[in-house]
Amino acid sequence: MLRALRALLLLGLLSLVHAKEGRSPPARLKQGPTPKYRTLRVNLDPSVMPQFTSASTSNLANSSLSPWTYRENFNSSRLPKRISEAECRTSGCVRNGVEDDSLEAKPIQYQILVLYRVQRQQSVGKKKKRKSKKYDFILGTQVITVGCTCVRPSVIPQL
Repeated sequence: MLRALRALLLLGLLSLVHAKEGRSPPARLKQGPTPKYRTLRVNLDPSVMPQFTSASTSNLANSSLSPWTYRENFNSSRLPKRISEAECRTSGCVRNGVEDDSLEAKPIQYQILVLYRVQRQQSVGKKKKRKSKKYDFILGTQVITVGCTCVRPSVIPQL
């Protein structure tokens, strides 16, 4: 999951560099001739990406005062296709093996960059030369839950 996040952050950085060089990213905001797209190849160096084992994240989730489990979120038209999200296992916090309702377990959320694959619209009046489908990638964001934490409940006194 972290590898995919770093790859998406790199793509975002490349788009910022592209914009800084005086070129605006291609956009289809108005009708008219379709813009010409430029393909960029991005190679990621796996040696700069940290290696995490699933056992270390599992131990952290189980030893927390507000334990959580991971579930997989899958979307075939999104990059990354699979994103692991945390779900709090308790509504209260665990103290000495017993759930304490005087504290609340709350999700920790984080916004990540994702790419969405959308099929290009076929131009009207043009003959099909190939039957292959063409796709555009749209940069977007998604809020995911990365863990859970204990908080004091907020109490609003009534007048």
